[in-house]
Amino acid sequence: MLETEEIDGLVITTPVFLHKPMIESGFNEDINIFVEKPLALDGSECRSIINTVKTRKKCISMVGYCRRFMDTFVLADEIIKSETLGKPIYFYSQLFVSQVFKPGKGWMYDPKSSGGGVLTDLGSHAFDMFSFLFGDIYSVHGFSKAEYNLQVEDYAIINLKFKNDLIGSLQISWSIRNYRLPELKIKVILEKGDIIVTEKYIDIWSESENEKLKKGSNVFYKQDLTKNVPINIGGPEYTLEDRHFLKCIKEGTSTSCSFEEAAKANFVIDAIYSSIKSGEAEKVRYEV
Repeated sequence: MLETEEIDGLVITTPVFLHKPMIESGFNEDINIFVEKPLALDGSECRSIINTVKTRKKCISMVGYCRRFMDTFVLADEIIKSETLGKPIYFYSQLFVSQVFKPGKGWMYDPKSSGGGVLTDLGSHAFDMFSFLFGDIYSVHGFSKAEYNLQVEDYAIINLKFKNDLIGSLQISWSIRNYRLPELKIKVILEKGDIIVTEKYIDIWSESENEKLKKGSNVFYKQDLTKNVPINIGGPEYTLEDRHFLKCIKEGTSTSCSFEEAAKANFVIDAIYSSIKSGEAEKVRYEV
């Protein structure tokens, strides 16, 4: 079909080990591609994909990191980038879901097919969001524990240092009770206030009143911020990211989460696995 039909865009939602060959097949036919996260199994595959993209200047690429389109995280990004509360100093975060409480079966629990355990599956969302909010990560120091699965981690703790000297931490697991849906919660300490942000709400605490905020706590729930979309299945963020992809195809412009941008999450995960193995902090290698 790729060779015989005139296709505007290809959406890849297969298991991770199939991403790279399917992306290459699409780009060979100069087709614009949207792929679900993570981009690939590891940084090496991402580098190969990015180098292929560079030979296809007209092709638009995007990875489905949907939290970039959630209104609570968009508002957090706006407050941080505008320095309304000054510069960020430190953050701590957690990403939990109630998913794995016995040995898993299938490709997701085989690192050769999935790329890893909870760090790759859920963690890619967190590391992409950290890049979105704070910029590039300089180094990481990680610890993990495999409780239910022998080949992949179920729990992990990561300390992060950013190129702008921000420091932060993440606790992550897919084996925490009472989390029906994945929840990413980030608390950011800034010079003039704090931000707590999740998928459901954002609480912005300001030490003084300004044009955007009152003094003290400013709470906004997802439903307060949500934009109207023509189709809402699972959440407006999915429609918003799809519309962004289509808009970029029509206009011939790059997406906000191109393959090159999305690969950063894989590079961070590679460094974390290296750190877990070495027992030392490891620098993140971004070079392609």
